[in-house]
Amino acid sequence: MINFISAATATPQHMFTTTELVASLMHKFSPELINTICSLGVDKRYSVMDNYPDFREGAAMNPTNSTTGLGVDATKRCVEEWGGDPSQIGLLIAATNTPDQMLPCLASEVMAQTHGLLSRSLRTVSMQSQGCSVLLKSVEVAQWYLAANPNKLALVLMAEAHTPFVAPLLADEFYGYRELVRSRKEGKIDDAAFEKQRLDTTFVVQSMLFGDGAVAMLIGNQEGKPAFGPISHLTNDDVEDVNLLTMTSNSSHPLLNGRAQYFMRPNVPNRGAHYAVTTVKDVLEHPDSPVSDLGQVDDCMIHTGSKKILDGVCSQLHLEKDSTKVSGSYEVLKNYGNLSSASTGFMLAEKDEWTGPAIVVGFGVGFTASAGIMSLN
Repeated sequence: MINFISAATATPQHMFTTTELVASLMHKFSPELINTICSLGVDKRYSVMDNYPDFREGAAMNPTNSTTGLGVDATKRCVEEWGGDPSQIGLLIAATNTPDQMLPCLASEVMAQTHGLLSRSLRTVSMQSQGCSVLLKSVEVAQWYLAANPNKLALVLMAEAHTPFVAPLLADEFYGYRELVRSRKEGKIDDAAFEKQRLDTTFVVQSMLFGDGAVAMLIGNQEGKPAFGPISHLTNDDVEDVNLLTMTSNSSHPLLNGRAQYFMRPNVPNRGAHYAVTTVKDVLEHPDSPVSDLGQVDDCMIHTGSKKILDGVCSQLHLEKDSTKVSGSYEVLKNYGNLSSASTGFMLAEKDEWTGPAIVVGFGVGFTASAGIMSLN
């Protein structure tokens, strides 16, 4: 078992509320679609662009930060707030689903901008395009390194800039999913129009759901700090689950101009809940787990897929949605949006007190999920 020593987050300087983003396109959104947007559970999100509302309407991107920049900011803050000797850090693990470029990978890019802070001889591992459950996988990689180097520390970094991947919303009108189903059933639109308009609606939802941010965590062997372990994983429980969440590198959609395109299948909430429940059950039954029931856990930090997904996971785990046990998950979703790999890291960074055990649950692209117990040992 290794310990959670320090953490720090970084967000872009530009924050946009859901209210203002809806207002800017109110004339294009149907009332039912506006209700869908408001049900996502996101009040605000941060963007690396200072013109995110205009970018959503087709303007050129005006970035003032990036995935790498956010990662560097979080790394520097984490080391500074920790206050120890940076030469003790022997491993950097950097994960992202939204890299600034294909190569070099995030860890190398962060190293290039941390001269004088991180040793040039430390080990680096980049874990890119591994979805929203990669944080606990990264912790396990660090655990293996620290088992061989017990006097060293590992820096685990999650950085994401989702908003530059949003498609411009150029259609004249956008409708809710149920409206489109009704229109097709009533013969008002054919199958081709249904698929096009459904994709347009998905672009709207994605532009409202995701946000940008980074979290850096220092982990190592230090008494008196929360410890990770055990951790459980599940990948592709059903062969078809591999396509629940996908992203193409070069979309054929005319509005995306060859940029990446994200796809989420309608049954993600149900399958995500299944994966979360299965990994939580496995980790609670592990012989090294300090608890055997969620009733013994103070906090459940669950990945912020959306409010519907969080509600589904809570229901399957028999957790009250308005309980303090899951409040951190809903608060991160509310204040930052879906942060992909960084979401549960933000919950850890914002957790003030460790009076009892906690559980961390992540799930996403793969389709894969991870759950881990954290406790004061």
